[in-house]
Amino acid sequence: MLELHVWGPAFGLPSIDAHCLAAIAYLQQAVPRGKWQLIACSDPGLSPSNTLPALRNGDIWIGGFRNIFHYVAQFSAGEWILDAGLPEQESADCIAFSSFVESHGQPLLDLSLYVSSQNYTNTTRPLYNKIQPFPLPYLTPPSLRASAKLRTSHLGLSSLDIDTDGPPPTEPSIIPTSLRRPKITLSSLLAASPETSAQIRLSALATSFFEPLHDLRRKKAFFVSDTQFSSLDCLALGYLALMLVPDLPQPWLSRTMRENFPGLCAWTEELCRTVFGKEKVTLEDAFLGSASASQGKEAELDVRLKRLRGRDHLPWRPPYNRGVVDVGGVFLSGVMESVPVLGGLGRSTRMRSHSGAKMAEEEGQGSSSSWKFLGLVGSVIVGLGMGVGYLLHQGVISIPGEEPELQTQTERPSDMGHLGEALGFYGNQTDMMAQRQRAMESEPHGEPVVEVEVGGGIVRSTETVS
Repeated sequence: MLELHVWGPAFGLPSIDAHCLAAIAYLQQAVPRGKWQLIACSDPGLSPSNTLPALRNGDIWIGGFRNIFHYVAQFSAGEWILDAGLPEQESADCIAFSSFVESHGQPLLDLSLYVSSQNYTNTTRPLYNKIQPFPLPYLTPPSLRASAKLRTSHLGLSSLDIDTDGPPPTEPSIIPTSLRRPKITLSSLLAASPETSAQIRLSALATSFFEPLHDLRRKKAFFVSDTQFSSLDCLALGYLALMLVPDLPQPWLSRTMRENFPGLCAWTEELCRTVFGKEKVTLEDAFLGSASASQGKEAELDVRLKRLRGRDHLPWRPPYNRGVVDVGGVFLSGVMESVPVLGGLGRSTRMRSHSGAKMAEEEGQGSSSSWKFLGLVGSVIVGLGMGVGYLLHQGVISIPGEEPELQTQTERPSDMGHLGEALGFYGNQTDMMAQRQRAMESEPHGEPVVEVEVGGGIVRSTETVS
């Protein structure tokens, strides 16, 4: 039984991710019913490439839409292939436009769902609180948004990141309310003036994506064929559905699509009903199994599942019930991914082979590989500790707030040559005079000290005065 793991549902669609929607559409059309199951795990760590969608077949994990497409063809010995039988020109168009959809459609979704502060804060980020267990929503949305900003940095639309109004002023204003002018932000510009440079730029980007797809499909039932559903239709459906269906505070993408390309809108809405079901997908559809079992509602679950199967619904299966330890491990691994060195080591050890022969070899090495990774991380930490300790011992670095040790050894004046010897003789004479002065001060007043210098020595005599 094949298991397709995807991001959870959102906006009435089976997933919040375009590639997950494409993979669902592909398996729904290519793989016979009863041969695969759909699981909204929302955990990219299950995939060998740390991405969703991920297809599981026993111990084999395949990550990414393209890899899933090729694996399904290999697994079925060429039987479950949507593009089989396409003429040469249509097959070439399918490959070329699939790359076009990915390269031009992803930046548009990034700008609409993640880069735009208003859309991200009010709509996108709250959705992850529903499809992921605590505390993963504190880590996943910011990471996805950072990746989206990086992918769209070349477009010059980073101003979308500040399109929310600032906090209201706390200080009273001397300007009357009737004479005040509202603060101009990108949100107000997009809503009030379609002629702004930002709106023109966004509309141009959207048009450059929709227009080639519109010209390719024209009046055909599908993009490259009038009778055959292809992998390009799956991929285009995933992207177009997330551009059209979501109800966002800044709906510039869906507005452009509805106003200028109604044919694509009608095609997307019709295919969503055909592939994903006539009714909107809810969180209960994806997670009802685990919720009902935990609450003891097995009878209600059976009735609902029968109803869903009767209307040819998607083959949902409840996600695995992961404990607190597993969720905490996923959270810590996500934190470790942000560390440059440890993140690369973690990703390299997570990569697994997709062939059966290599997987058989790894079955006996699975437990040892994890220990090797832990040993490697421990070695790195011990090495860094030894290096820092050596630098502290040599005095190259010091602990903040610690006083440097005083030098215990002093240089002798004789080590400085003739000048040092002269300075040393002068210093000795000074010390002798200081000693004599202290001796005179320590004697009682009734015993004056008289010193007489005879020849080369000093004769000291003491006379007591009564």
